[in-house]
Order: sequence, then structure tokens, then C-alpha cells
Amino acid sequence: MKVWHVLHGFPPETAGGTESVVEALARAMQGHGCDVTVVSGSLRVGDPAAVERSDLDGLPVLRLHRDDLYFESWFKAYAPAVSAAFRALLREHRPDVVHVHHWLRLSSDLVRIARAAGCITAVTCHDYFSALARPVRLVGEGAATPPPAPSYVGAAELAEAFAFHRDDFADELRAAHCRFAPSAAQRAGLAQLLPGDVGDFTSIGLPSTVAALRRLPESDPHGSRARRRRLCTWGTLYPEKGLESVLDALARTPAALGWSLDVYGEAHSPTFRDDLLARAAGLRVTWHGRFVPQDLERADVDYAVLPSLADESYGLVLDEALQLGLPVIASDVPAYRERAQGDASVFFPPGDATALAALLAAPARLEALQRPNAPAPLSPARAAADLLSRYRAAAPSPFAPRVTDRERALYLFRRAERRLWSALQQGEAPAPPDEFLAPPPAAGA
Repeated sequence: MKVWHVLHGFPPETAGGTESVVEALARAMQGHGCDVTVVSGSLRVGDPAAVERSDLDGLPVLRLHRDDLYFESWFKAYAPAVSAAFRALLREHRPDVVHVHHWLRLSSDLVRIARAAGCITAVTCHDYFSALARPVRLVGEGAATPPPAPSYVGAAELAEAFAFHRDDFADELRAAHCRFAPSAAQRAGLAQLLPGDVGDFTSIGLPSTVAALRRLPESDPHGSRARRRRLCTWGTLYPEKGLESVLDALARTPAALGWSLDVYGEAHSPTFRDDLLARAAGLRVTWHGRFVPQDLERADVDYAVLPSLADESYGLVLDEALQLGLPVIASDVPAYRERAQGDASVFFPPGDATALAALLAAPARLEALQRPNAPAPLSPARAAADLLSRYRAAAPSPFAPRVTDRERALYLFRRAERRLWSALQQGEAPAPPDEFLAPPPAAGA
């Protein structure tokens, strides 16, 4: 079976939770005898037709680029040049299965293109981009609302663009033979937020990518939780991960209790990084920056604190904490509740620094937490075998898209006219960089 896994980025250019899951699945499917290729988006500008072909330790990678401005914006989820390049690759390689994990930096019609080419199609919604035009859903967020828009985008245009995005992605999801969500919580959230009936999602879990983490030893220093109070958190640092609530809670906790925090990970926004450093002033916080899993194995810490403000689709960091044998102090989000161990976990309302400070100020409750049992991980080999059986059970069939190319062309034209109008109201607009002014390649080139 020839299988494509399609996503927004891939090593060595980008690395994250979705990338690690896709790599694990791809290599496991190779172990099952499949011919597997990863098709990836890119952060770099380039000609979409000039596909970058590489090999990542035996795993073929086809990397597609975009040549337009601000292509990570949800306004530009549809990219006809990428669609054409993707269609050409399908004709060249003829995969049996196309499994899309993300559309960002690519185009919103990949599943429909693959289905029209006769492929079995699958999607995994690793976040809420298809429903909300942004990856993150905040805890307690109900109805779907548009993301913030630039000042030159009026309310009417924003409403139209958001409605188009949701309708376009609902059509894309309907085109999939198989639809997957990483958790029951994510499946329920998508059912609540997606417009209309797009078909059922199956909760499949994610293959473990942390099996290599060594469980922390029972003996001191980790075993002396009653005498030591070191918190640890890790991952990419951005506002929705809620680190501010931990820093604010530490600031409200008597220093005599001796709590400290180790932070592993980087903030890509300099402004946000500076805000975190300002909040941490005078607190016992150690910033470790970029890290690898082995750094977590060596961390001399006592508790994992997971302060997310997001309605997590899965939360790989919880699996990592359990694998390391760390009791968990977590914000109360459904995906964490789904897999947390009750006697080894305690929860606080997301973003509630006062509630977290109350836990830290009465440490006896935390000291009573048990060391978690090592979870039985879903191995990549077993996850891959399950997916392959689901692919084989699906049968090619016709699909009639509800969103047509004519509707997309009309949407793009209206957006271009509005941008021109905005520029004219601001006086003479600056010229774009030269690489965005090059004429398109000749037909058939």
C-alpha cells in the first residue's frame, strides 16, 4: 500500500507534537511493508511547482512551498498554486491513501483533490483550525467566533471570510473516507463547533512518542517530595499554554515554603518572552530554553505543572509526565481528565492563579499525591496497524463537493478588491518585495 501523510511542516525545518506523531506513524507503516511518503508545507517562500524532494533517514519527504504574502494567515488557507502542485504530484506518484493531518501553509482542498484522484482519504484534526480558523480553542469557549482581524478588515468582510472558511473546511472533512480525533474530548469539541453534519469522527488516541523517556528513579532526590518543592513545565511557550498563571501563583505563595519552577522550552515571541521574564522577577525560576527529552530525564524536579488555557486536543505533555513518574498539577481540561491518574493528579481551574496558589500554600495535599503508574503506551506499530485496517475497509466512491472552484475564485477576487481599496485609502502603497513581483511560469513549464 502506498500511503501519503500530509501536514504543515516536518523536520528538519519544523518540529512539534504533530510532526513527531506523523513521523512515528510513517516509520511504523514502513515497518508494516508500506511505501510511505510525507508531504509537507514549509516556512520558506518558494515556487509551489518546484517541489523540494529529500530523505529523512529513509523516509521520503516532498516539501511544497508558497510564493504569496502572509501565507500562514487563515484568510489564505486556500492556495490554488499549491493545489495545482499537489494535483500534479498525485498524478506522478499515484498513492493509494492520502492522510491529511494539517492544511496550514498548504491549501484547504487537499482531501477533495485526493478523493477526485481516486485515493482513499483520511483526516486527523490535531487542533481546531478547521472549525475556528485558529489552532486553539480556549477552555469554556462556546460558539465559533472569528479570530482577531487586521484593522483594514471590516466586520462584514470578517464575517464573510470566517463563514467561507468554515464552509470550505466542512466540505473538506465530508470528503474524507475516515475522520479521526486524538481524544474523545476533541471529538466532542469538533461535533459542537463544526457547521452542519460532516460525518462521524473516531477517537483513536496518538501513538506514544515518549517511550524513550526513562522513568525517574524512586530514590532521592525525586522520592523526597515531602521535603522538596520543585515544579517543572515544558513545551513551546505561548500565551494559551498558561505559564503566566504559574508565575502569578508563585508570586502569591509565601517564599518560606520554598517552591521553585524549572521551565523547558522557548517563547518565539520576544514580547511574550519579556513579559514572562518580568513576571518571574524575584521568583525561583530557572529558564532552560530549548531542550531534548533527555533533559527532562535529568531534571531534578518533583511535580509536573500543566497550566494550559486551551481545550487541548490531546496533550502529549501529560503522557510525558506520567512516563517520567511525576505527580501532575494540571488545569482542569477534558483531555487531561480523560487520561490522568486520580491518585497522582490534582486539578485547578484554567488560568486561576489564586486557586493554584492555594494548592501551593497547603502542600500537604500535593505531598499526598502518588507516583503515577507508567501508562501502557499506544505503540506506533499498533497505531499504524489500526489505521491501515481502517484504510483497507474504506472503498473509493464518488464525492460531489459543495464548495466549487467558481466560488473560491469569487472569494479571492472580492478579497483582492478589498485589499486594493484599503491600500488606496492609505495613499500610495509600498511595493512588495521583488520576489513577489516575478511573472508566473509559462503554462507547461
